[in-house]
Amino acid sequence: MSHRNLVTLVLLLILVSLSAGAAFAQTDATKQVGLVVTFADGTSHKEIVTVPAGATALDVLAAANVTVVTSETAFGPALCKINDTGCPADNCFCDPAAFWAYYHLVGDGWAGAMESAGAYVPAHGSVEGFAWSGFDSSYNPTVQPPVYTFAQLMAELTPEPVPVPEPATILLLGSGVAALAGYARRKRSAAA
Repeated sequence: MSHRNLVTLVLLLILVSLSAGAAFAQTDATKQVGLVVTFADGTSHKEIVTVPAGATALDVLAAANVTVVTSETAFGPALCKINDTGCPADNCFCDPAAFWAYYHLVGDGWAGAMESAGAYVPAHGSVEGFAWSGFDSSYNPTVQPPVYTFAQLMAELTPEPVPVPEPATILLLGSGVAALAGYARRKRSAAA
């Protein structure tokens, strides 16, 4: 291996290690929000969604692995349908006995949201819940999603992490490879 090739290899390893470090750096431009959705049949969808830092709960829902149908109203966007549960956009309130109830996880329980999903900006690490629900005589929803904290969602939904070498480790490995290449070259030169 020529000196030029050895220098090129070391520089390449340095660039790879620096770019790997940059790729794994956390950014303040995004946040992660837990999402729990309970459908009419009682099944639930759980997900941790990565969205821009200023995203609303409706943005979180739209970025999730579910199909969302909304309709614009005088009060902002209305949530009509998630996957196959709900109403079409042109008749968002087609079911007079049920609607999409919206919740925030507060402590170890759900609190009914006082604002629409399109108006609320959840914090990083929060959990938002939606349930297809009927309502009582005071128009309070009667169905809540199962309670999952953000930590519980992370534990359930995140695979075991794969160890990623730090940039310094990659640089050290590259230096070792370069040293071995130099040793091999000197050994061949001495033998010749």
